[in-house]
Amino acid sequence: MTTRLNNLGSILGSFVVMCLFGVALAHNFAFIGYKLHPFLLCIAAAAIGYGLIEALFAFVVAVAIYFLGLLVYNHDMLPAADPHVYIIFSFVVTAVVLGMVQNSRFRQLLQTRSELEEVRNESERLRQRLQVVNTANQKLNERILGEVTTVQSFADIARRLSVLEEKDLYAALCDLMVDFVHAQEASVYMLQGERLTLKAEKGWENVPQEARTLVRDRDLLWSALDQRKVVTPLDLEKMPGQTVMDAARRHNRLICAPIFHPQSGEATGVLSVDRLPFAHLHGNTLGMLGVIAKWAGDSLFNASSFQELSRQLVSDELIPGCIPPILVQDRFQQKPGQGLVVCQLQGLKSLEYADQVWFRKTLSAVFQPLAQNGANIGRAGEEAYAVLLPSGGQAAGVAEQVVGALRSKVQGHPQASRVSIFVGSSAAADSYENAWQQALKSAQRC
Repeated sequence: MTTRLNNLGSILGSFVVMCLFGVALAHNFAFIGYKLHPFLLCIAAAAIGYGLIEALFAFVVAVAIYFLGLLVYNHDMLPAADPHVYIIFSFVVTAVVLGMVQNSRFRQLLQTRSELEEVRNESERLRQRLQVVNTANQKLNERILGEVTTVQSFADIARRLSVLEEKDLYAALCDLMVDFVHAQEASVYMLQGERLTLKAEKGWENVPQEARTLVRDRDLLWSALDQRKVVTPLDLEKMPGQTVMDAARRHNRLICAPIFHPQSGEATGVLSVDRLPFAHLHGNTLGMLGVIAKWAGDSLFNASSFQELSRQLVSDELIPGCIPPILVQDRFQQKPGQGLVVCQLQGLKSLEYADQVWFRKTLSAVFQPLAQNGANIGRAGEEAYAVLLPSGGQAAGVAEQVVGALRSKVQGHPQASRVSIFVGSSAAADSYENAWQQALKSAQRC
């Protein structure tokens, strides 16, 4: 109320100033008879600055002053001549048109402010989630360091394992086995299905092709996984080097220690000391390798958690308005009853970058009309995208439209046979996971 009174006071002040100019310049405070009337400036300023209500107030003031001028100068308050009627008409048109335009701009500004506030709230939620992850990481580091505060070398091991990304951890583990276990040759294998895959090695003269992937056999690596403990050839009653032909280096290992997932407890890989001076083959070496293997499991889990979170925060810069996976789930959970359309581009990552860009831009062209109708477009995975629709009943129809549009656009591309595009929909599921599964079950290929 105080703001509006101030606005009305400003309008009255502008008319007072204009009347003073009229007396000084034209000896006519109401500018009687002027077709291009100066009072239009006051009305326009009120409409542009404050909106429709203030503009109508300025119109009333202008008409009142004009009638007062007619009474003073023409001794008649009823304007019969054409110029007077046109002037009053110009007052009302200026007030109504400019006032309505400004009110429309005010509404747009309020809507924009509301959207910015929503984005700010989402950013705050993401910041809080990142803070939780960072806190968990800090607690993990503190727990690792707290276990070995009495041994400086152990603290150095923990520090070197806690700051690396997953792709760098494997080589770092080989370095640790060389530095703290005194291994002359060391390797790291990770379990992938029913095979052990070599991730890193150090000290080997060459890496035989047969040693890169190992199927299950009675050797030290698989024995460490099966027995879930640090093992040596004595546990197999079979010393290294007894096999004449060993291209896979299966029986050239001295010590193997399994790597465990810190939450599930499942074995995920093996640390292998492949060559070691005899003087260092003792119990302390076995214990040190066991500590490195334990911390390797914690560090690999920690690094993979951060990588997963970073993937959840990445959108697609080639699709305007695309939101990251974590926001797709968050917005679906905030508004129950939404429809979900998913699009998977299997094989996209196997293409050249230029072809990947073409397919993503094509997908963007199909999605943009949906975004203009209120849908949210988001990245759901490395080769998957999602569209959140305001109403679940639209999902099936929109999916059919997307299938038809993509089919017509993609068929002529030279690499179309290398990419399998599936589109499915889900209507008003109770959770994002259930909606995703329903959409995959209903997916059809473009």
